[in-house]
Amino acid sequence: MEISEIVAAYIRVLALAVLVVYAYAWVIRTVGQRLTRGVAAGLLFGLGGILSMNDPIVMRPGLIYDARSILLILSPIYAGPIGTVIAAAMMGAHRFLLGGVGATGGAVSVVLVALCGYASTFIPRHRVGTGWVRSLLLGLTTISSFIVLVFLPPDIASELLLSAAAPVMLANILGVLLLADLLEREKQRVRMVRALENEASVDPLTKLPNRRVFQRAADRCAKEASNRGRPFSIIMLDVDHFKKINDTWGHSVGDTVLSKVADLIRQTVRKTDIAARYGGEEIVILLPNTEGRDASTVAEKIRHAIESEDLIVGGTAIKVTVSIGVSAVDSDNTNIRATIEAADKALYRAKTAGRNRVELANAA
Repeated sequence: MEISEIVAAYIRVLALAVLVVYAYAWVIRTVGQRLTRGVAAGLLFGLGGILSMNDPIVMRPGLIYDARSILLILSPIYAGPIGTVIAAAMMGAHRFLLGGVGATGGAVSVVLVALCGYASTFIPRHRVGTGWVRSLLLGLTTISSFIVLVFLPPDIASELLLSAAAPVMLANILGVLLLADLLEREKQRVRMVRALENEASVDPLTKLPNRRVFQRAADRCAKEASNRGRPFSIIMLDVDHFKKINDTWGHSVGDTVLSKVADLIRQTVRKTDIAARYGGEEIVILLPNTEGRDASTVAEKIRHAIESEDLIVGGTAIKVTVSIGVSAVDSDNTNIRATIEAADKALYRAKTAGRNRVELANAA
């Protein structure tokens, strides 16, 4: 290969890398489910490889060089096993369909590079980290793509080994170093954004969603109730004699007690329910598609679970109970503020009636 061709290859790989990175960042930002994210990333890497194969360096008729090995070797890390299978299948099929003397060998090399990339994920991270050492190792691993030479006539294979092996190896190593760095930086940036978003939406003490998250979810439920008649209920609970716990053992113990109560609630409610810290020792729970009687049953389960548990704090077992108010939306009124106020009033009744009990708002 001429120097100008190598430079052109680097430029095209760089342009493709930038496109793949931006698209990958969009995927990991917008796709929440891990399996779906892996499928989407696999399709992205596969498409990147196909685009690269459609704009290759032609070393001789039927023999091409492109960036597929660079993308394939990184697929297991950034797209996972399923994404790698998808990317390899797309690239292998496309290379075979392109034809030429190197078609079969090219398709086989796709599978081999993908397998080598997947094998690299079993190397303990503390040995290679996530920086240039790992990227260099992956770049060197792309030498497995030279399996294509086995499928060529001996005279062509030996000629290519002598004339093209070094430039191709260098292009792959530099390409992996570049693309891995860009992907890792974008992955870290997305993680930082998510961490900041998490800090803004999660109560730091209880690790429950905060009041803002609850309000958004409640507004959605109210809209569903108004438009489609779907019921929802709200549970509001308060730790009984919480001030006494703080005065007796200190505020740090009180914080731990509240955190443990939140854990018990999280274990008791459904995945579709949203438990949030509403303020102080108050916790509010949104139950979508749930009528008042069913919500009362859930509230009783929560009350019983907390009463039955000895909360161990610093070697001391502390008995805790909660008072709970339950409110369900009225078919004629889906005002979320009125529903919360009704649950709050029911909670007050539970406290004045002796605590450690559940009161249903519309039962008054």
